[in-house]
Formats: sequence, structure tokens, C-alpha cells
Amino acid sequence: MSEILDILKSPANKLIAVDLDGTLCEGKFWKSEPSPKTEMINFVNELYKKGAHIIIMTARFPKDYEITLEWLNKFKVLFHGISMRIKIGADVYIDDKSINPNDIQKQIGDKNEAM
Repeated sequence: MSEILDILKSPANKLIAVDLDGTLCEGKFWKSEPSPKTEMINFVNELYKKGAHIIIMTARFPKDYEITLEWLNKFKVLFHGISMRIKIGADVYIDDKSINPNDIQKQIGDKNEAM
């Protein structure tokens, strides 16, 4: 965890993949235009300004590229590229659905010790 925090403190020249739905915006884009998560957008924009290479990573289909690009531009998200349905290699992933394997191991270990 401290390695990730170090990268976020000094993000220059680091590749940071940022999820879109649930991370930069609320709701489901196919039902209506999702609301922006302004604090998260500001955080990502600060990383960009400090020299991070920001890739927006989304599970949206390639046919939704234009509407995705329009949303990102409308809410002034700073980024270098968009990855549609393809997970890329990155120094850090910012995603609302991530699970840290160390947390899983700790919980499994805690349960095994209780038995």
C-alpha cells in the first residue's frame, strides 16, 4: 500500500489507469447521463498536472467511444487515452471494484486463526 501512496505523491512519468463508471461518475451511462464525481475528477486532474500518464479504462463497448469522450470532455477530465474493454498494464489502478489480494489473504488468515 505504501508503494501506491508513494506513486500517488510523486506521479510524474507513472502510468495510472482510472476506471470510469463508479469511479469518475455515478450511475449507469446507458440509462442516463451519469453525474460526475467532482472530487475524484479533481484528484485525477492533479495527478495529470503532476506528470502522470492517465489512461481512462472502461468496460464500455467500443461503440460507446464517442459518448464516453464527450462525457470526459464535458466534465473536463484530463487524460492521455481511453482503453475500451481492455485492461492495460499500469503502475496504479484506481477502480471502484478493485480488491486487494493482501486484504483477502489477511481476512482468510483471520478466519483460519479463529477456527
